[in-house]
Amino acid sequence: MKKILFITFLILMNISLFGQGENNDYDIDSEDLKSVFEGQGIHIFKYPFDLKKGEYISISYEIFENEKLTVKKHLIEDFQIDNEIKFNHHIARQDTTIFHRFYFFEKNDILTMRQTLPGIKPVEKIDISKIVTGSFNSKINIPTDLTKKEEILFYYGNKSKGWLDCSSGIAKTDLIKRYDFVILFYAEKIKKERTKTILEELKK
Repeated sequence: MKKILFITFLILMNISLFGQGENNDYDIDSEDLKSVFEGQGIHIFKYPFDLKKGEYISISYEIFENEKLTVKKHLIEDFQIDNEIKFNHHIARQDTTIFHRFYFFEKNDILTMRQTLPGIKPVEKIDISKIVTGSFNSKINIPTDLTKKEEILFYYGNKSKGWLDCSSGIAKTDLIKRYDFVILFYAEKIKKERTKTILEELKK
């Protein structure tokens, strides 16, 4: 996170001090900043979700390699299960809209995933050394008031050289078939009553 802030500071300083160059008067916009971050192997996503008092958003992901499911994880719940603890500071204290933020860093064949979720900031590391070409994509029109488990974003890549086909609008089953490696992220609203039983559900 400190690296992101430092890079952002340098970019903003360059913008304010040097503008766009001596012969280009067009302002830098969010698309330019996004491209600079991605050039450094940094990818940022954020999503707003509406919650009622006593609810929370469960974030999970699945990893598919050569069409086979190899990893399935629930970030908040698995942390509690693995460490044999229970906490509730991720649960909404009042009706609210809250952002879930995702930061991804590609470096030295490792994809580091940092999430800023209410009550927890998990860090996951995934080996992507087999991937020659990879990229991210986000789903569009994700409802803020979730009524079911929704795909929100994904990483996809191939183990061989070549151009990555466009992934926009592709169904989950086709994503898994088309690419050698896929990480699918989901968001699901957990209702107040289910917060009492979800850890036991996932242990089964």
